[in-house]
Amino acid sequence: MNNINSYRLSVNSWWPPGEDAASEFMAYNRHIDEEETLAQFDKVSGACAKIYTNSDAGMKIANFLGHRIKRDQPTSMIRLGDADGNVLFSRLGLYSEMSEYCLQKISKIYFGDKRVMLSNLDFFAESVVDAIKNADVIGGPERGTLVKSFHTHLPDLDVRGMCGMRGVYNYLAKEFNLGVLGDSIWASTWYSRQLLPYFEKILNELPYLGLITCYPQLGELIQKKYAVGRVETILVPMQASIAKNEKNTNHYPDAYFGILDSIRPPRQGAVYLIAAGILSKPYGTTVKSRGGIAVDIGSTADIWMGAITRPGVNGDFVNRWRLA
Repeated sequence: MNNINSYRLSVNSWWPPGEDAASEFMAYNRHIDEEETLAQFDKVSGACAKIYTNSDAGMKIANFLGHRIKRDQPTSMIRLGDADGNVLFSRLGLYSEMSEYCLQKISKIYFGDKRVMLSNLDFFAESVVDAIKNADVIGGPERGTLVKSFHTHLPDLDVRGMCGMRGVYNYLAKEFNLGVLGDSIWASTWYSRQLLPYFEKILNELPYLGLITCYPQLGELIQKKYAVGRVETILVPMQASIAKNEKNTNHYPDAYFGILDSIRPPRQGAVYLIAAGILSKPYGTTVKSRGGIAVDIGSTADIWMGAITRPGVNGDFVNRWRLA
């Protein structure tokens, strides 16, 4: 995993790409350049009914969610990140060495085994596409992130991350029926953090809250903080990179189907907060299909637990919002 390529691409990151994957990235960078990538962002986000990405996005998304909860309306709110984008990009059939490298790396990060996502690629791709089709709010990589990816020095550029962020738009703009997004809201993939000031209002005195998370203590903390009536936690394996686990976490396929079966909303409009990596997508789709309201909160669960797990999230920010 310590390959050094002649471009010195990603050499300051863990597991830089080998020569073939690095060469394909350089070609990809020229083929789908900054101008085209930003045009793809505009095309995809512009296909939605509303775009909530400005400074008041958190308030608008909180109001939308509160309205859905008040009406007990089945809902799915998803976040698309680099894992989802790399899966989607693979469907384009371009730059196979680069794509395989990215998928192996993200699979190692999530599942502790570089083979999981490649071995089950059809499942992951179909579950992400299905989640997008069924989502009411879609959080995607921000425009500024795309711009930055074209102006980062090669040694500091994380190929897996940047290909994944761009890959969301590369795929959706070229291969996805954007007409199905006509009633959706496009937001930032970080909407979950934008909601942090509003969770007290959203969750306060809910009669029921479902959690799909790796943290067994989180339910009690939320119940106490927000006076929730009943909290039901469905535990999932912790992301391998956070657990410092070098072995397969057995999340997919081993635990996956049992977790799906455990998703049983007690009534229409029951709220579920989901933090389960790329598998948050099919879990959220299932919650909505069974009458519930699914909110992908991603690393907000880590923040509530007082854990610093993502770049750009510092100790002061975590201490401001932690529940633990």
